Amino acid sequence: MFAIFLTTAPLYLMILIGFASVRTGYVEAGHIGALSQFAFRICLPVLIFMAIALPRGAGVLNLSFMAAYGLGSMTTMGLGFAAARIILRRPGAESWILALGMSNSNSGFIGFPVASLFFGPEAAVVFAMTMLIENTLTLPFATIAASASGGKAARLRDLAFRSLRAIIRNPLVIAVVLALAVRLAGIPLADTFQDAVRMLAAVAAPLALFVVGGTVARTPVSGHWRRTAAVSVGKLVVHPVLVAAMLLLVPGVPPALIPVGILFAAVPMLTIYPILATPFGLGTVTATALVVTTVLSSVTISLVLTLLPGL
Repeated sequence: MFAIFLTTAPLYLMILIGFASVRTGYVEAGHIGALSQFAFRICLPVLIFMAIALPRGAGVLNLSFMAAYGLGSMTTMGLGFAAARIILRRPGAESWILALGMSNSNSGFIGFPVASLFFGPEAAVVFAMTMLIENTLTLPFATIAASASGGKAARLRDLAFRSLRAIIRNPLVIAVVLALAVRLAGIPLADTFQDAVRMLAAVAAPLALFVVGGTVARTPVSGHWRRTAAVSVGKLVVHPVLVAAMLLLVPGVPPALIPVGILFAAVPMLTIYPILATPFGLGTVTATALVVTTVLSSVTISLVLTLLPGL
């Protein structure tokens, strides 16, 4: 495990550089948002396009994998919601937001950089599939359910329409659709275009890790430790365990993709989690959970990578 920890250390060093740069004022905190937008709207869509469309990519989307990963994530969300309601005795809307933190990974900013270091081409394909699941299933479901539970049921149709519109306009989803069209149609891509795509894709991993560190640096930490502990355990333990079970049980999942999928489930929640939670009054709680899970993941990810060869 220590050897794997040393292997992942450069990745967390990038996070630490981002953290120190913002915390010391060397990089203005306001610039992190722009860097995040560049990573999310340019680098990550290009990475997804490259993984699916280019002839030398690892392959197209696997429906069995997506079904298994989605089922594991939704099961985690359901159990997280039940735990928040029954054990922590939190309101319905808050319970859905806490459950979202347990079941939605930071696939682009942490999952892909770590997976690409250990799994090569399969990392990009699994990244494309997990991002598709998160942006079209788990994230919209949790936000709609939270709004409905929060007494906003009258606006449910409008909220569902806005969620659908956000999915259609999501650059990651658009990248998947375009890449599938190019791949299935057999459209040749010029070498110059492929080289440019690979250059942008190469920027994605270090930039994403720097953004995570900068985001953590400007994230306030509060004392809501019971809820923070629940979200942290749900995200770093329950989510990867349930995703692993589904990937192993659902037929048709390529064996080479199983450990990659488990790793993606084992990373912390998405960096915009506190932003999504703020309208429900949970900005500080979820921000604390983001910081704690990001720090703890330096150990838990190493543990997961140590156990994966035994599957």
